[in-house]
Amino acid sequence: MLKFAKLFLIVLAFSACSSEPEPKPTTPLVIKTTEGEVRFMVEVANTPEDLKTGLMHRTNLGFNSGMIFNIYPVRPTAMWMKNTKIPLDMLFVAPDASISMIKENAEPMSEELIISRDPVRAVIEINAGQVKRHGIKVGDKVTHMLLNSMVDVKTPGAEAQAAPQAPAPAAQPAPKAEIPVPTLKVDSQAPAPIAPETPTVPVPQAQTAPEIPAAPAAVPKLPVPAPTL
Repeated sequence: MLKFAKLFLIVLAFSACSSEPEPKPTTPLVIKTTEGEVRFMVEVANTPEDLKTGLMHRTNLGFNSGMIFNIYPVRPTAMWMKNTKIPLDMLFVAPDASISMIKENAEPMSEELIISRDPVRAVIEINAGQVKRHGIKVGDKVTHMLLNSMVDVKTPGAEAQAAPQAPAPAAQPAPKAEIPVPTLKVDSQAPAPIAPETPTVPVPQAQTAPEIPAAPAAVPKLPVPAPTL
């Protein structure tokens, strides 16, 4: 009886481990391609446990179903297919909500790391073949509530958690007061004001040099008679 109880517990534990996880509630996701919009219904992996397991142990996935992984803060990341039984296409989404890298037809159960070249905000997993079927390419934009609620799409790392600063208000020009200019009434009968006379200052005349009397003319010499001896 004791052996039977132990065997029953082992079978029960094995059944619990091998049971397929229940799908989570889904949210709409849209990818805007050059050929039009592609719509999916995706589960959101938010918690550390969800981010770790993803779509592991699933045996089927709806045609337009998938999962989006919330990568925050923004950073380079790596994915793998360990314990994942469904072939998947992986889309790596940049902080500006554009697709920056695509991994098509990831091999089930592989433990090879699929590493993003650049920091990413999210990773989307969908059924393998959807990328080729819908012509999804790098640069296509993704719309999802997870991406629309980003705090900061430019700064990766811990700095992204800081609230963005509001721009300083532009300086407003000072209002100009309309000041009326008073008008003066001129009485035509009133005598015109007389301008004050400018006082005249006597100008001293230039003094003339004193006249120097002319030298008297030389007196002619008279002949003096010589004395007679």
